[in-house]
Amino acid sequence: MQLVRAVLAIASVFAVLATAPSALACGIERWPEKTLQDRRAALIDFTPKPISVQTLRRKRVRRDPEGFRRAPVETTVYRVRARLIGVRGEDDGDVHLVISSVTNRRRTMIVEMPSADCILRASRTARRKMSAARRSFERACGPPSDTFQTLRGTAIIDGVGFFDFIHGQTGHAPNGIELHPVTRFRATSC
Repeated sequence: MQLVRAVLAIASVFAVLATAPSALACGIERWPEKTLQDRRAALIDFTPKPISVQTLRRKRVRRDPEGFRRAPVETTVYRVRARLIGVRGEDDGDVHLVISSVTNRRRTMIVEMPSADCILRASRTARRKMSAARRSFERACGPPSDTFQTLRGTAIIDGVGFFDFIHGQTGHAPNGIELHPVTRFRATSC
């Protein structure tokens, strides 16, 4: 049964990639979950739950064996008040933003904002939230370059909890937690 689910999951990823207009530019690993285009996205509660960066960094990693979205962390929108540490544009079109605890710049985690070209299969509400968050970031901080840029400032950020695999990304949390995607961004300074 697990093998059948795995094959179906892989087939669905290839189906999305084959029909997306900019498929080669968008990501691959758990991309439907990262962009709210997966079958379980309807389970997400978009009412933001206030939490600190430190608390998110301590969340226990719980992954679905087939890679699907897993409750409760990956079905929750969290709201953090954070320091902005740095940003870069990624090859998959994401804005890769490193944030930290407001009390300790070394306690970092990642938040990501996908490109509008890579979220076409998300619900209208999800697309609107993701696109508005990215526009708000770019108005406050400017468009990211493909090299890491240091930022100074603070923001209030809403985003869906996501456990990514640690693979050397700049600013990752010890448990791989991210807010991916960001659904709201409000900079108090940048």
